[in-house]
Amino acid sequence: SEDVRHMQQLLNEIARVYTAINNQVVDGKYGNSMSAAVRRFQRQFGLSADGVLGKDTWNRIVTVHNALGSGSRTPVTTPYPGTVLSTGSSGDSVRFVQSYLNGVAGRAFLTVDGIYGQNVTRAVSSFQASNNLKVDGKVGSGTWNALIPAFNQTL
Repeated sequence: SEDVRHMQQLLNEIARVYTAINNQVVDGKYGNSMSAAVRRFQRQFGLSADGVLGKDTWNRIVTVHNALGSGSRTPVTTPYPGTVLSTGSSGDSVRFVQSYLNGVAGRAFLTVDGIYGQNVTRAVSSFQASNNLKVDGKVGSGTWNALIPAFNQTL
């Protein structure tokens, strides 16, 4: 539908800054890619991550997009996933870590693919060292809780 096409366009624009959100083909179809983008958006901005584009999610997408258009950025509130992320981990939580580390660094040096490999381990270790955290290359609650505000400070 045209509504889905519109939201796909807005999410793609939002994904330029919040790179954990996957880009998608703007085709007006609400498929797996759109559902994943909505779910990732929801997790970052304090909404129930169900992948459904309901009224609250719709309004929040518009609000975040409009803020970007006016030159301001909305802080993320991504909750800690509850499990330690380390080499071999995968999924959306890893995408968030990759995206936020890129934001903190001011450049896209990690591929945002949701795979926690050696480059992510090194980047996490570097972040931990520069933030007086235990350097183990793993993202537990302490590293997560330092990474979110560090990313938000770059916005």
